[in-house]
Amino acid sequence: MKHVLCFGDSNTWGFIPGTCKRYDEHTRWTGILQDELGADWRIHENGQNGRTTVFPEPGKNFMTGLGALPYALDTLRPLDAIIIMLGTNDLKEHSAQASVNGIGTLIRTIQTFDQLYPASVPLFGDNKPRILVLTPIEIGENVAEWDTLHGKEQESRKFPALMKGLCEWLGVEMMNTQEIVQPSKVDGIHMMPEEHRKLALAVKERLLGLVKA
Repeated sequence: MKHVLCFGDSNTWGFIPGTCKRYDEHTRWTGILQDELGADWRIHENGQNGRTTVFPEPGKNFMTGLGALPYALDTLRPLDAIIIMLGTNDLKEHSAQASVNGIGTLIRTIQTFDQLYPASVPLFGDNKPRILVLTPIEIGENVAEWDTLHGKEQESRKFPALMKGLCEWLGVEMMNTQEIVQPSKVDGIHMMPEEHRKLALAVKERLLGLVKA
C-alpha cells in the first residue's frame, strides 16, 4: 500500500465557502483523490483552518506548518509521498516571497527529517524523498472587506513563479493550481465542489507519475 500525506490549510481541510462547515470526505479533494486511487493507496489528510507556513500567532504555534509538520511526519512514517499546499494565510501579514521562504523551510525539514529525528523507520521507505508542492489557489477579488485577505489578490498571483524557482532549486515537484481551479464567488478564498474535483484529478495524475505503483 502507498501512503501519502496531504498537508495544508482550510482548502485541504475542506472548508465550505461562506460557512463554518466542512465538505464530506467524498467532496473535498483529498477524499476524491482517495476514491480515485482506490484501496491500494492511503491518503492521510492533514488540513487545518488558518494554518500558515512558519508564521505563528501568539500562543498558537500549533497552527504553523513548521509546528505541526514534524509530528505528522513522525507518526505516519514511512511515507511514499508528501503533498504540501500552504501559503494563503501567510498573506494576511506577509508577502508572497516571505511565504515561499516558509515553504522552503518546510521542504528542508522533510528532506533532512531522518537526520533531525532519527528512528528505526525512515521517513521514506526507500529513502527517496517525493515531495509535491501545490501553489495556493488565487485569491479572488470578491473577498469581504473585513477579511484580512481582502486586497491580496495580486500578491497571491505571485506564488506560481516564486514557487517554481524554489522547487527547482530544492529539487522537488511543483504544480500550479492557479491554472486548474478558481476560488469561489462566495468568499474568494475557498473552493466549490467542482473545483475540488478538478484539483483531485490533476493531483492524481502527478502523483501516479511521482510514485510508481
